Amino acid sequence: MGNQDSGSIEFTFSPALFFEDLPNNKKPEHEEDVITGKETLDNSSTKPCWFQAAKAAVPFSEDVFWQVLNRWVLEAPSVIPPISKVDILQDASPLASSSDTTNSCDEGNKNHTDLLEHRKPFRTIRRQLIPKRQDCDPVMEEKLFFWKHSPDSNGSAQDTREQAGEEATSLATFAPVLVPKQPAATTLSESGEEETTPQPQTDMEIMEATLPFFYPKVRGFRYGYRSDREEAPEDLEDHDCGDSHDHGQEPQHAKYLAGEAAEGANTAIQTKKKPVRNSKRVFAKRAGWITLDLYLAGDEGEFTKKMQYAFTELFKKLYKWGFNTTKGFIKSRVQHDVMAPKDRYMRTYARMKDRYAQKWVQDWPEKTDARKFVFEDIAIAAWLVVLWELEREEEIKKRSKDVGDEPLEKEKTEKEEGKDEAVTPRMQTFVDLGCGNGLLTHILNEEGHPGKGIDIVSRKVWEVYGPGTQLEAKTIIPNETTFENVDWIIGNHADELAPWVPIIASRSKPLTRFVVIPCCFFGLAGRYQFPNGAPDGKYKAYQDYICSVIKTCGYNLRTEILRIPSTKNVALVGMTRKTSTKRCFDEMAKGGSDEEEDLTEMMDEYHEFTEQVDDLVRQSGMFVPRVSDNQRQKIQKVKQEARRALAKEASSPLPLNPTDE
Repeated sequence: MGNQDSGSIEFTFSPALFFEDLPNNKKPEHEEDVITGKETLDNSSTKPCWFQAAKAAVPFSEDVFWQVLNRWVLEAPSVIPPISKVDILQDASPLASSSDTTNSCDEGNKNHTDLLEHRKPFRTIRRQLIPKRQDCDPVMEEKLFFWKHSPDSNGSAQDTREQAGEEATSLATFAPVLVPKQPAATTLSESGEEETTPQPQTDMEIMEATLPFFYPKVRGFRYGYRSDREEAPEDLEDHDCGDSHDHGQEPQHAKYLAGEAAEGANTAIQTKKKPVRNSKRVFAKRAGWITLDLYLAGDEGEFTKKMQYAFTELFKKLYKWGFNTTKGFIKSRVQHDVMAPKDRYMRTYARMKDRYAQKWVQDWPEKTDARKFVFEDIAIAAWLVVLWELEREEEIKKRSKDVGDEPLEKEKTEKEEGKDEAVTPRMQTFVDLGCGNGLLTHILNEEGHPGKGIDIVSRKVWEVYGPGTQLEAKTIIPNETTFENVDWIIGNHADELAPWVPIIASRSKPLTRFVVIPCCFFGLAGRYQFPNGAPDGKYKAYQDYICSVIKTCGYNLRTEILRIPSTKNVALVGMTRKTSTKRCFDEMAKGGSDEEEDLTEMMDEYHEFTEQVDDLVRQSGMFVPRVSDNQRQKIQKVKQEARRALAKEASSPLPLNPTDE
């Protein structure tokens, strides 16, 4: 359907939304406004009913609908961003059992018979939704019921439609598991003793108290699908634009106007016909309809614009995921959290965000976008802090293995006496090359890591950090620079210094590690020219170039896709040396090998390693330091003054030559 030819035109998603007709916003005028068709719901009603909130024609099949919903079971963080992860507590098929397990697995939750309208789902799932900010949002449980019509399960299709009051042949129902936190009322008995009596709570009170902010405060919602395959005619100029699905009539044709809502409401809800503002028609094939229904009792309060937007976005995601699946496109999921566990990183990020974000977003003195830089640097700092914590833990394990049990008892005694250095490795030191605004350096210093940031020119915000943040403005000549007392070298969007970071690390002390987050395309001697082209994009080609430098420097490369608000989010990390190089450095650190032949071989390997790096630098040409913005402005000002002087001189009249008189 994606081909723009005469036989196939791109499908346009135009949902019809009915939020204004919900009982929470407006009292229905007709009894038919309720999907069940049995009763009219007002704000005083206590029995919830299903109401339709959205409907749209879609170009994908019922099988695709279920493919998407099955993916949503585990990929909830991709659907609802505030969710960190999902734990499946139960995944069962009630139809496979002789007993009806739909209600037996509720474990204290309310009976879902009314919610399911006596349908027996083919799959029942109980899952736990874990939020990103666990210190602010509670962990909640949710029940999912997947039902699909089949004549041998619930009678005929016509009976099912008459019973349910709508025509969906597939329903995916989502309902929160409501566990009341009963308040206690203290009273005095006849004997004068205090008695504690649990007080009943309404569903809304329980939802307000136990559900996280991102979860809608409704008893349930569901997505439906109804097959209605139909190919639009070539010309509908003279056809009626009215509702072809009212009163259960079978559709005759479908028409979709660009920018307009989908024509045709369901049997329960009447919509006003919108005037045609544009005679241009976009025709496409329709495979069926998707719906969004809400389980309401009238006590939920008014549906705010924020709530309507959230449900609309979810409905739109259902369409987009289904449409992309039909086209054979499934968004590639990069592998995050390779080096730092997600749970640990998210906890660290949440803690650091609470500590640093609000202060620096509000008090940012630079002209740059505070939100972008602040949250990005907090995320990078959180990742580094977790990575360095894991590194120290690995050092403790290695030390424990090397020293044995007896020395460990001594270390334990020393720790109890306050000598923590005997057990816990020191905090890693670092240098941040091209530190820019210096916020990453400031956060790492605040987290207890000694280190400094270096950039070609200072920034206004540097003066705000205070004496605890070490920042230095100077020009680095990388071919003449080493850092003997630094554990890690950071190149976060370091521009012309990015390809030099692994070289500087390799020339520093043997165990110097580094991380490079490439951004602008610089080589060792200026702008990178992409000699081999960029068939997979310039950013990927530039990553490959940096990786080749890292390989030459003798490091084992590790890659992490960072969780930061930037498209340049690839971290290239060198934590360990290649086998021969590492062995050489280890033996040199011990004072050499006892065997003269082994020492000679290791020194040959060392010289070969250093020569490879030196050759790479020589072949690249002379490093040209980048001119800072301030220096560039000064140079531009001098050039402008020189041009004005030349123009003034050229416009002045020439003096007369005495010989001409």
